[in-house]
Amino acid sequence: MTGTYVYTPDIWLPLAGALFLAFLGAYSWQRRKVPAALPLFASSLFGVLWILGIALAVAAVTPAAKIAWHKFQAIWQMPAATAMVCFALEYIWPGRWLTRRNLILLALPPLLVLFLVVSNNSQFMWGELEVAPDGSILRHVAAPGAILVTYGLSLVLVNLAAFIWLFIRSPQHRWPVALMLTGDIAGRGLYALNQLDANLAPSLTVHNTFVAALLLGWAMYAIALFGFGLFDPLPAARATAIAQMPEGLVALDAQWRVASLNPAAAQLLSIPVGQARGKLIAEILPGSGDEIVHWADHSPTCTEISLGAGAGQRQYDLNLTTLRDFRGLTIGHLLMFRDVTERRRGQALLLEHQRTLAMLQERERLARELHDGVAQVLAFVTTQGQTIHRLLARGEISEADDHVGRLVEVASEANTDVRESILGLRTAFDGQGLLPTLATYLGQYEKRYGIHTVLSAPESLSINDFEPLTEVHVLRIVQEALANARKHAHARAVYVTFALADGHAQVEVQDDGCGFDPLSEDARGGIGLRVMRERAAEICGTLVVQSAMGAGTQIILTVPVQVPG
Repeated sequence: MTGTYVYTPDIWLPLAGALFLAFLGAYSWQRRKVPAALPLFASSLFGVLWILGIALAVAAVTPAAKIAWHKFQAIWQMPAATAMVCFALEYIWPGRWLTRRNLILLALPPLLVLFLVVSNNSQFMWGELEVAPDGSILRHVAAPGAILVTYGLSLVLVNLAAFIWLFIRSPQHRWPVALMLTGDIAGRGLYALNQLDANLAPSLTVHNTFVAALLLGWAMYAIALFGFGLFDPLPAARATAIAQMPEGLVALDAQWRVASLNPAAAQLLSIPVGQARGKLIAEILPGSGDEIVHWADHSPTCTEISLGAGAGQRQYDLNLTTLRDFRGLTIGHLLMFRDVTERRRGQALLLEHQRTLAMLQERERLARELHDGVAQVLAFVTTQGQTIHRLLARGEISEADDHVGRLVEVASEANTDVRESILGLRTAFDGQGLLPTLATYLGQYEKRYGIHTVLSAPESLSINDFEPLTEVHVLRIVQEALANARKHAHARAVYVTFALADGHAQVEVQDDGCGFDPLSEDARGGIGLRVMRERAAEICGTLVVQSAMGAGTQIILTVPVQVPG
C-alpha cells in the first residue's frame, strides 16, 4: 500500500468517525461480560478499520493506492455488518440465537472475502478495478460478488426483523429499539443509495456523505446505548429480579390504571399480563381496588387482604407506594402483594400455644388461691364450730345463735366466691381473643348477679393486640374488679371501657357503687387490690384506683400492646 498522499479536508469526518467508533468499542469492551457487548465491540473495531480505509483512500493520489485502500475497506465491510447482526440477535434474546454453530456460519462469508482479497483474487467478486477521472473506483460485479451483495442485504433484513420482533414483543424495549431501527434504516438506506450511485451504476464514490451514512447507524446505537443503559447491569438485574420475585408487583399510573405487573402478580390475580394492562385497579381487584385508592388519600400504605376461596384462600400484605417525579408530582403508584398466609398460620398456632400455656399457668394460680381461700374458710368454720359447741354446753343459747349466724354468712360468701372462681376457671379464650372472651364473661356475670354491664372498645383494637399472658392478667384484673363491685360496692351497674394511645391500652372499670376511701387502712391492706397490682406489674402495666365515699369506684389499668409483626 504505497503511493502518494495529499492532505484534503475530506479526511476529517472519517477520522472523527473512527475516533467515535473507537470510543464506542472501548466502552463495549469494558462491559464485555454483559450480553451483546462483545458483538458491538467487534462491530466498532471493524468499523474503525473500514472508516480509516476510507480516509486513506480519500488522501491517496495514485490509482494503485486508491485500489489498495478500496480492497482494505472491502475486508472489513462484511465483518462489521455481521457483527451488528450478532449484536441484534444477542440483545433481543441472550444465548438463544447466537449459538456457536450460528456464529461459525455467520463468519464464513467474511472469511471468504478476506481470503479472496489477501490472495489477490478479488477479481472473482468485482472483476478488474479501475479508477475513474473523479477519483472513484469503478468495479464490475461478478456473479460471486452479486451473491455476496445479496448475502449482505439478507444480513440487513435479519437485523431489522430481529429489532421489529423485539419492538412488538417487549414494550419496555421499544424506545431503544426504535432508535436502533431508525439508525439501521436511515444509515443503510443512504449507504445503499451511495453504493448504487442512485442510478444503479456499479461504482463506489467516496464522499463525506457516504461516511455520514455509515456513522448514522452507529450514532443511533450509541444514543440507545448511553440513553437507555443497554450495557448497564443494574436495569437488567432489576428487571430480572422483578420478574423472578415471589411477591406480586403492580405498577399503576396516576389514574390508577395498570401499567405493568410481574408474573407473580399476574398469577395471584389470575389475569394475563397483556389483558391486565390499561385496566383500573378496581377492575382487577373487585372489592379491594376502591379501598386501595382510599388508602392513598388517607395515609395508610399497608393493609391485608384475602384472595381466593375455601382451602385455596391466601392472605396478602398490601404495600402501596406513591411514585413521584423530580418535581414532587405524582406519576403513579407501586402496589406490592406479599403472601403472608403461612406466617399468619404459624403466628396463629404460636399464639394459641401461648394462650394455652398462659391459661394453664393461670388455672394453677387460681387453684392455689382457691385452695388457700377454702383452707381459711374451713379453719374459720372449725373455730366457730368449736366455739358454738362450748357455748351450747354452757347453755348460752343466744351467743351460740349469733355465732351460727356468722357461720352461715361466711359459708354463703365462701360459696359465692367458690362459684365465681369456678366461673373464672371455666372462662376460656378458645382463640377468640380478650374482647370476645370478656364479653361472654360479662354476659354471664350480669345474668348471675343482676348487675348491668356495658363493654366499650374501639374498632381499631384487634384480638391480636395483646400478648397471651397479658390477655389472661387483664381478664383476671377485670374479674376481680367486678367481684369487688358486687361484694363491697353493692353496685347496680359496671362499665368496662378500652382505649388505645401511644402503644398502650387503657382498661377502665367504673361502677356506681358506694365507693370507699383508697387511703384507708382497710383499703391499703385489701387482698383484692394487692393481687390486681401484682398482676399489673407482671405484664409491665400500672393500676390506678380512684374512689370516694358515695361516688363509686374507678379502676384504670394501663398495659402495653404488642407491635404487629
